[in-house]
Amino acid sequence: MMKGILAAAVAVLAGFGLGGTASADPSQVDGSVTAADLDSAQRAAAAPEVAATVGKFLGQAGGRSADVRASVGGTAVGIYELSPEFVAGGSDKVGKLSYLAVPATGTDGSTASVWTVKDPAGQWVVANIASGDLEFRHARKVPQGGVLLREPQTNTWYAVAGGSVHPLAGGKPITLAEYQRQVQARYGDKLPGSIYDRSGQAGGYGNALPPSAQMSTPDRGSEGSGAPWIVLGVLVVGVAAVAFMAATSPASRRR
Repeated sequence: MMKGILAAAVAVLAGFGLGGTASADPSQVDGSVTAADLDSAQRAAAAPEVAATVGKFLGQAGGRSADVRASVGGTAVGIYELSPEFVAGGSDKVGKLSYLAVPATGTDGSTASVWTVKDPAGQWVVANIASGDLEFRHARKVPQGGVLLREPQTNTWYAVAGGSVHPLAGGKPITLAEYQRQVQARYGDKLPGSIYDRSGQAGGYGNALPPSAQMSTPDRGSEGSGAPWIVLGVLVVGVAAVAFMAATSPASRRR
């Protein structure tokens, strides 16, 4: 049953056409979204049934059972993931948009991120809920015109702006060319179609789907211990709570 739900999640997400952040430099990333897209994502996340689901999610986080009401809404944040084509040297676009995150807050002070993506019909829908406010804290560190980039294999976050990659955990910024050399060294032998990929080993990119279709996100650890929920098209399969641990990350904690 669990495998069937996960397979359905991947199948639906694989068909999504995703854009980018409205203020992002389009030369650095693959795709873009308009202000209308951001507004639509926010409205999809703020639907009453989504708020009810988020409340249940927060109430069950960390193995507890609490009655939590949630409010969902606020500025959506575009989350990009490292592009396999960039790793392979076939593209100068460092990332592809994975989702637009919308903030949520519970009556007990807990927080969550509601992930929205475009469905095959071009409508923004809710696809996932994850605990914590990680994306929004990181987004505050991104310069105007920059994008928030996640390297999913290591769950490392960067700000990409002005042709440079800035590690958000600390460290000196590097050029896009130097970052490309680094990720080629880390993942060049683990891309889709590689021997590593065909062997079925965990790690690297793992399969032929791009990161935006995999949606393989670790849980948030100390920021709210609940694993992400897959909510296909706002309860398309009911209130489906699916633990979706990242096979590509050696550490399954969000940080």
